Amino acid sequence: MAKPATGAMLYAVELPAEGGTTSWVDLAAAYAGLPDRLAGLIEGKHAVFSYVKRLAGYQGVDRVISEETKRKTPPVLHPLVHTHPVTGRKALYLDSTTTIGIDGMDDAAGSALLDEIYAFATQPRFVYRHDWQVGDVVMWDNGLTMHRREPFDPVARRLMKRTTIFLSHERHIVPEGALAIEEAIS
Repeated sequence: MAKPATGAMLYAVELPAEGGTTSWVDLAAAYAGLPDRLAGLIEGKHAVFSYVKRLAGYQGVDRVISEETKRKTPPVLHPLVHTHPVTGRKALYLDSTTTIGIDGMDDAAGSALLDEIYAFATQPRFVYRHDWQVGDVVMWDNGLTMHRREPFDPVARRLMKRTTIFLSHERHIVPEGALAIEEAIS
């Protein structure tokens, strides 16, 4: 999204007997731990994000995406590294479900670099795993984390209430100046 949410909150109402664990990656800690070579390769680079990628392959099911949805959610560019406006701490900014490449790199090279970043950032030392219990509430900052949910039995009930949060760029990482790809090219 050109103006993504700064965070979200989940509240567990009903849960399956097993599965559905959610994991968050600390993207600031992952950035701080990057080898110099990898940090140098991504500094100043912009990732290409496509929300259509997430919609098309959500939960392993291929879906046809309407032209209207594609028009409303064009690919956008965001810096791969952001600096927090209050702390000055740098963090990676990416999401394996929507990041499709790196601006200025051919598809193969961009995908290979993203794969290397994901492999590094998702090491257990940067990941918090939450095994849900009914009544749990978890809130996170999208500018500093990347998250995913583990599969669970599709016939089991899992009811989570979600609140999406939009906060000011003065105190939170909010990608500024993100452009739809068409705008960036023209």
